[in-house]
Amino acid sequence: MDDGDHPQGDFEGSGNASWGEADWAGYLQKNDLEVARFLSYYTEVKDLPDRLDISARRMGWENADWAPGDAVDEVLEDDNEGPDLPYCIHQHPVYVVSRALGIQLSHSFQRLCRESSPAITAVEATNIMLSFWDSQHQVIMAINATDTGDLPLALVHMKRALSAINFSIGLTAGIPSAAKLSSAEAAQDIESTLFDLREVCLRVMADCRWDGKKS
Repeated sequence: MDDGDHPQGDFEGSGNASWGEADWAGYLQKNDLEVARFLSYYTEVKDLPDRLDISARRMGWENADWAPGDAVDEVLEDDNEGPDLPYCIHQHPVYVVSRALGIQLSHSFQRLCRESSPAITAVEATNIMLSFWDSQHQVIMAINATDTGDLPLALVHMKRALSAINFSIGLTAGIPSAAKLSSAEAAQDIESTLFDLREVCLRVMADCRWDGKKS
């Protein structure tokens, strides 16, 4: 194999090439804390209609931070971080929000499965969790597409995310009423979180279309 078989030039999407495994492990741990911080704010105000915007403001995000492809300069707040802190999609507010909402969905559904009577069947539970996973996967792929500047691809992934979310809403609506009543808070949390994730998708899609018209 000669040099012509290897990619040439610098790849700008992977951050600081001098970072090792330990550096990235620490970076991801801090990102996990950001996800947890958003989730704690979201949980505090989950009964308010504008809970997404309230939580975002508490995170210190401006409206522009939700725009596709915009790098966030100071999402991970750490005075020890130098100017070589790399940027990747983990720092994007939409990534943080989608991860937090995905965790909220999983925890609420696990609680519903524990408390519901009659019990949710294994097949029903599997189908619902797979639909949750697919919706979050599509959102993350869309965020990645916005960072590479491919807004049409981001729109396609967001449309797939919306389909998965609507499928999830349909599956959870099919859970027997008695089961949902036996774990009413968890059932309500699942419904509101799914609609919030849907709202995130619609906002990003609107931003992608707006940016596409300007370019």
